[in-house]
Amino acid sequence: MEEIFKRLESLHPKIIDLKLDRVKRLLRKLGSPERSLPPIIHVAGTNGKGSTIAMIKAGLKSNGLKTHVYTSPHLIRFNERIEIGNKRISEDALKEVLTECEKLNDFEPITFFEITTCAAFLAFSREPADYTLLEVGLGGEFDATNVVQNPVVSVITPISFDHKEYLGASIKEIAGAKAGIIKKGIPTIISNQSAEVKQILKAKCIENGSDVIWSAERFTVCSSRKSIIQKNCNKRIEFPFPNLIGPHQISNAMTAISTLTYLRVPEKQICKGLKSTYWPARLQKIKEGSLYELIKTYNIDNQLWIDGGHNEDASIQLRKSLGFINKENLHIIFGCLKNKDHISFLKNLAPVASSLSVVEIENQRSSLTNAVAVSSARKVGWKKIYSAHNIRDAIKHICSKKKLTESNTSILICGSLYLAGQALKENGAEI
Repeated sequence: MEEIFKRLESLHPKIIDLKLDRVKRLLRKLGSPERSLPPIIHVAGTNGKGSTIAMIKAGLKSNGLKTHVYTSPHLIRFNERIEIGNKRISEDALKEVLTECEKLNDFEPITFFEITTCAAFLAFSREPADYTLLEVGLGGEFDATNVVQNPVVSVITPISFDHKEYLGASIKEIAGAKAGIIKKGIPTIISNQSAEVKQILKAKCIENGSDVIWSAERFTVCSSRKSIIQKNCNKRIEFPFPNLIGPHQISNAMTAISTLTYLRVPEKQICKGLKSTYWPARLQKIKEGSLYELIKTYNIDNQLWIDGGHNEDASIQLRKSLGFINKENLHIIFGCLKNKDHISFLKNLAPVASSLSVVEIENQRSSLTNAVAVSSARKVGWKKIYSAHNIRDAIKHICSKKKLTESNTSILICGSLYLAGQALKENGAEI
């Protein structure tokens, strides 16, 4: 598989331009598989796309339905990106569709994401399912997934700053790009948004004659009962908090519930799906594996958490989600890519943790260097900073500072999905 991936990556055009021409050309050669997909649920946004898709998928599965799912990026293995009928694509099936796409592309310029999206469509078109869940890779309007014309519903999760180099430097430009998945006459379900973003999305829906469902306006939250309450006419429907940690996941659950309700999934099955939702590296508590065993050797009550959030808004949500951990007990292991807003990320987490260990992400040439991370961390208020050789070195440094008689240590590895994937790979347990 690695040889195929290297060849596909070499086809990347020299100039990055977000257009659909390359994708459409290859899909035509493949026989237009995007026109033969099960009913499509198309999901765009900056944060929460994967979590929302995971909840929708769990609700559909609880109702006895099969789904094809396309998400990105992966954490450990590329196969994670493509699920066929509720099962991760096999190595053989993946190799078959990638080889077919490579052959028909015939060395024409195409991005890695574009050609692998075509491969996913090809795989989906050959197997029956009840729904196809498509996650936008970048933006919306010119994303490779946006060749689909008639989704059953479009879903837009919270929009904030990210990928400015491709989508634009203003929130108006970014929201405009992501609004590109709104189709004429197709309903759109939209998560809670800032006032500015909401106006842009509302205008796009009106322009396209798309009925809009504002998911956050349909629910109230009862924290004491850990429930999400929907008032439908005179009926009061109570849904449980999702099996994902953090207040932002409650907002994502509202969007998922709205989508599943629109698809006429029974309330009982939606509840069951929320309780069973699994989505790794989203404030995930690690309960087994090599790194887990390492921190337990210092104190049996030590905890290890992993989160893949990688932009400013993600760090704000992460800070809100960490309130249950005492600041003195929380220690951060951080690494990210150079093109991310690491300064805002580090600034937002400084008030909730007592120390920071920085690491460079392995096998990532665009990883932020430790020197830059340390300098930036000092500028935004971090006092205890350690430049670690790797994740294990950081864990040993943090844990060795605590005496066995002292309270437990909670370690959070965060800053990038690539770092999260590296940590999960080192941990060794299945995801």
